[in-house]
Amino acid sequence: MELLGRVLLIDENAQALGTLAEVATRAGFAADTAEDVPGALERLGRAHYDLVVADARTAVGAGLFERTSAEAAVLPPIVAIGPATMDFAVEAMRAGAIDYLAKPFHAADLLAAARRALGPARPAEGAEGAAIRTILARPAEFEELIGRNPRMQRVYNLIGTVAPASSTVLVTGESGTGKERVAEAIHRRSTRRAGPLIRVNCSAFAEGVLESELFGHEQGAFTGAVRGRVGVFRKADHGTLFLDEIGDLPQSTQVKLLRAIQEREVQPVGGDVTVPVDVRLVAATNRDLSAEVKAGRFREDLFFRLNVIPIHLPALRERPDDIPPLAEHFLARFAAQSGKTLAGFTDRAVSAMERYGWPGNVRELENAIERAVVLAQAEIIDLADLPPEVRGGSGSADGAYQVNTVRLSEVEEIIIRRVLAKTGWNIKRSAEMLGITRATLYSKIRKFGLAAVR
Repeated sequence: MELLGRVLLIDENAQALGTLAEVATRAGFAADTAEDVPGALERLGRAHYDLVVADARTAVGAGLFERTSAEAAVLPPIVAIGPATMDFAVEAMRAGAIDYLAKPFHAADLLAAARRALGPARPAEGAEGAAIRTILARPAEFEELIGRNPRMQRVYNLIGTVAPASSTVLVTGESGTGKERVAEAIHRRSTRRAGPLIRVNCSAFAEGVLESELFGHEQGAFTGAVRGRVGVFRKADHGTLFLDEIGDLPQSTQVKLLRAIQEREVQPVGGDVTVPVDVRLVAATNRDLSAEVKAGRFREDLFFRLNVIPIHLPALRERPDDIPPLAEHFLARFAAQSGKTLAGFTDRAVSAMERYGWPGNVRELENAIERAVVLAQAEIIDLADLPPEVRGGSGSADGAYQVNTVRLSEVEEIIIRRVLAKTGWNIKRSAEMLGITRATLYSKIRKFGLAAVR
């Protein structure tokens, strides 16, 4: 890789600094590091740097911009990094940073910021305008797929590799891990990105209705079919079709889906003419399809057609180091939506989130942060703002919790929430797992004010 230049990285958090150095190296820079401003000034006095990338809290709090202007012989351009919040961005830009990069970011984001910093001079603009521009310009390829964990890095690399192809992709992982986000990232990076991305949840339709949804139907094909309908395969022509919960597909529909994939054509319900389609298929499931095949519930030939390129998303409990950056990301989003100014989380709130097992994965974390933002009375999220199950420190994978920290009704709510999250809000399967009727489950959902997070 061609060396793009020498960069000095500044962050008082040693772990974050190491990660930042890895990102800078992947972007093509020779990277040196400093954990504080005095150390940075010493390095700036001894060596030439093309760029400085500094944590906004460290830089602004210790007066990096003023001190480098006074003490460094040649001041390189400084890119500030920090949370995706307007307050941090504006403060850093006003202090002297020429660009702002929101955490967490990838090598491509840093490379783009470096090119902006080292490129031709731009017309001057206000600090707030610059901050807004740089935050909104952040690449969206992996939006919501946030994580520094090596498992997630492998997912990012695989998405980048397979996206330009047209091969079928099977995304697996527990409910709430972000399978739909993977489909979006693949579509945005593909040659089909100008075409549509159509999403279908296979568990949301009855068998006959699902076939019509997928393949369309002719007028008069069944009672109530007063007009013809184009199915999602044809709607997604020259684009991407995302079939979520593919493991819930009825076997009769599996046969027709297999034929559509093999022949690249669909036959509307009640019709006798096939229609060619050009669709890239991305399927997803929280089930073990290999086990479903062995049990005779899923066709083996269809499984092999779908599993051309498998991508597995790890559960959130398998990458606890990604919980803080994910929480910061959701905090920034929900704070902006609610118009609140929130600085972050207390240490004990972070510790509780890291201990908890997150059976609902990223979706449950997102829901918890939204709740915390709504309930927050101070400028920082504290333990009391988090849901009771998270406050209880139930961090084991089997969802154990401390009984003496919650009331009986809270335990009931926790169990129902976890089962709904596990099944992706499939009411029939959730009721079966809980040993109650669907009517009773609907009553409980209304009682506790539960809502699915999409």
